[in-house]
Amino acid sequence: MKLIFRKVFCLFAVLLFVLAFGFGCKKTTAAETTAAAETTAAETTAAESTTAETAATETTKAVVLTMMHDKGGNPNFQPYYELMGKTTKDLFGIDIEPVPYPTTDVFISTVRAALSTKEAPDLFTWWSTYRMKDLIDQGLLAETTELWDKHKDEYSQGLRDAFTFNGKSYGYSYTQEYWPVWYNKDVFSKLNLSEPTNWDEFIKVCDTLKANGITPMAQSVQARWPSFIMFEQMIIGQSPDLYDDLSAGKVKYTDEKVKKAFEVWKDLINKGYFTDPATDLFTDTPTLFGQDKLGMVLCGTWYYESVFVANNVPEEKIGAFILPSHNSEAGKCIVLEMSPILVSQNAPHLEDALKVVDYFMSAEGNAIFAKENRSYPSNMKSDTSFLPEIKVEIADTVKNENYRILNRYWEATPTPICEAAVDKFAEFIAKPDSLDKVLKDLDEIANKYWEGK
Repeated sequence: MKLIFRKVFCLFAVLLFVLAFGFGCKKTTAAETTAAAETTAAETTAAESTTAETAATETTKAVVLTMMHDKGGNPNFQPYYELMGKTTKDLFGIDIEPVPYPTTDVFISTVRAALSTKEAPDLFTWWSTYRMKDLIDQGLLAETTELWDKHKDEYSQGLRDAFTFNGKSYGYSYTQEYWPVWYNKDVFSKLNLSEPTNWDEFIKVCDTLKANGITPMAQSVQARWPSFIMFEQMIIGQSPDLYDDLSAGKVKYTDEKVKKAFEVWKDLINKGYFTDPATDLFTDTPTLFGQDKLGMVLCGTWYYESVFVANNVPEEKIGAFILPSHNSEAGKCIVLEMSPILVSQNAPHLEDALKVVDYFMSAEGNAIFAKENRSYPSNMKSDTSFLPEIKVEIADTVKNENYRILNRYWEATPTPICEAAVDKFAEFIAKPDSLDKVLKDLDEIANKYWEGK
């Protein structure tokens, strides 16, 4: 029995061994083992490579700053702003996405609504002096004082003052523009007219143009703001000190000197020296100018490239002079407009926004937009070799003849006053005989503001 039991047990053990290691098991060769190992290694390497590439992409992916602006219509600065973004992307990996708005009113309301929220733009174009003040008072702007200090030898103190309140500076100026009179050289040549050097000569030019069926000057109330152009020029032409005092609330709009300046303006309107006020400054005016139906346009030096040239007015057709003061005692004066870009306090990428502002304040960076639009860079050390001869001549005249430079009305007086005043100027343009009522209304607007201070 014991022998039989041993035989059965051995047979059972053999059977278990065969079942465990024989049936269903494929014999693995050395080649197959090697191939499997290589496949696993390749899969691991591929996975590691994909992870590395993803990490590299995430590391080099550009930060994108949003920049709102109101130059999406005419003039159209969108391509120039895009170039600024391309430059900072190449240099720092920080891109700029310009978000254009076609009208100033829509732009202003949109930016104001966004600044106090998480949707605030990193950067946005704006205006200097009083146009900045209410945003500063609300804590909506990031300081750039350290950057102005860093570049203090590259900017005039007067320019910095327009960006400074209570010792703190904000934003920066990417260009600055003078406000001369652009004139049609073909028309002037045909009628043997020369650039006027005093008010009497200017009136003779207007009379000659009108007598030959050519509208002497452009004037518009379209988009509202252009109505202040002749207003500021008439007040400055009466007295630059009067202009500064009026803008600062030290003189009333019903002051006799202010009224006298308005009466000069009224006389120009009554003589028929201006285009219909419904004429659009950015579309109709360059067309009339190009067709030799318009003699002169008073506007900023940005108008040369962004409006005239952009609307195919030949450059050889465009001349410029600075409007003489109608009161000789006022001296030689010209308006200066600064072009700020501001940084939102609630900017999603505040550190990166300040980094690109630092670059754009440098001599190299400040020339980028200026070169494309052939404008004056604000940085005194920036290259200006790209400026057309006509703009060089304007700047040289201002410097060499010691012109007094005054801040544009849009920025020089408190925004609540200006916003209401432009409608009153438009009312006067349409009905010059309403002068006394308009001046009284302007006084009420200004008094309401200053008494609340």
